[in-house]
Amino acid sequence: MRAFGRAVWPLASLCLLVVALALAFAGGGGSVEHSVIGALIYLVMVVGLYIFIGNSGVLSFGHIAFAAIGAYVSALLTIPVTNKAIVLPELPGWISTLHTSTLVATLIAAAIAGLLALIVSVPLMRLVGIAAGIATVALLVIVQNVAQGWKAVTGGVGTLTGVPLDASLGMVLGWAIAAMAVAYLYQRTASGLRLRSAREDEVAARAIGVRVERERRIAFSLSAMVVGAGGSLYAHYVGAFGPENFYVQMTFLTLAMLIVGGMRSLAGAVVGTLVLSLVAEVLSRWESSQAVGGVTIGLPNGSAEILVAALLVLVLLLRPQGLLAGREIGLPRRRRGGDGATDVDRPGAGAGLSSVGASQTAERP
Repeated sequence: MRAFGRAVWPLASLCLLVVALALAFAGGGGSVEHSVIGALIYLVMVVGLYIFIGNSGVLSFGHIAFAAIGAYVSALLTIPVTNKAIVLPELPGWISTLHTSTLVATLIAAAIAGLLALIVSVPLMRLVGIAAGIATVALLVIVQNVAQGWKAVTGGVGTLTGVPLDASLGMVLGWAIAAMAVAYLYQRTASGLRLRSAREDEVAARAIGVRVERERRIAFSLSAMVVGAGGSLYAHYVGAFGPENFYVQMTFLTLAMLIVGGMRSLAGAVVGTLVLSLVAEVLSRWESSQAVGGVTIGLPNGSAEILVAALLVLVLLLRPQGLLAGREIGLPRRRRGGDGATDVDRPGAGAGLSSVGASQTAERP
């Protein structure tokens, strides 16, 4: 029973944390609830990034391309047929007559994003280091240019409008929990363990028979599916978007969230998203000279991005491994001895945190 608790608690604790914070902040209603929904959508995308980057150790700058794919696919499937004829008059006939619910559209968008990722992963996953980073940037640029140039399907450089604004708090919260569950379950699979072994020592992993490229392709495709679902939710959150919504700014913000929390653990991805979402929201309100906690500050436009970047640099300098340093939230241990102290009170206990690898090793006989 204790072993089962150790296995379930890291995911359960994160779900409880996200649900509690979402419901607490959303209680304010109006713009606050709107901001909470936006933060949860970013959480889905950052968790998707973690599935690949965190487990493989290969930095990708191109995952937001899959968010763009998910957004456009979902929009094409959910914009009412009559509106499609006005917004996209040159849309091919078989697409112009399609219409599904947001749930079905999000699932299809995730599947298409994952399929495209599986195809492009064949050459990309052979690369590592700087070469892999540059190649993923190229992927982002390609998708960006296709979205701008394929006017009949995407609307080109203009804004695609008419997407139903039905990204409710309950729906997005459900997707966030699902994304965390997928990420946690994957990292505990044999494939996830093999990929992390290659992250730690690729030469040794290859020596014991790990097919590194195959494991990276699996993680890359699964990651793209989750990010694609996040892109679909984003489309239904904003209602109108263009190619510029899925480019440098979103890439920087999602990567910053992952790095600030710690890219080597799911808890780090979640905590980093929550922290930077709160900071970005406070700073953006101060740019508009709105009171936050009784304090009203007027910041120049663009200050939010500058201060978020400064926070990222500060974290990289003071805590290079992120706020959680690659650890998951562990189950508090039993009391030992008669001094009334628990393991988490003792020096070196990690304040109730344990690494993924350590916790999984402890569970094995």
